[in-house]
Amino acid sequence: NRKPAIAEKLRSQRTAKWGNGTVHCCSYYCHGGFCFWTDWDNENDYSDWQGRESLQRNGTIGMLLDLNEGTLSVFKNGRLLGKMKGGLD
Repeated sequence: NRKPAIAEKLRSQRTAKWGNGTVHCCSYYCHGGFCFWTDWDNENDYSDWQGRESLQRNGTIGMLLDLNEGTLSVFKNGRLLGKMKGGLD
């Protein structure tokens, strides 16, 4: 656990609306386009997802969290790359 104080502060804000999901944080790694995620307790992992592209120079990365579908999608320069992470509830 690299940032225990931050993780604990964010976990302290948990409400019933968060559901029972185990993914508490997702990040996009610009150099390789991978998805890194954690549950802030014991599990950290990364995934190679369909549509993955890196952003090695100038550009814009956008992320769309769809709480109804439980997905996190990534856009690169306004173009949808794909769903980076699913099963978010």
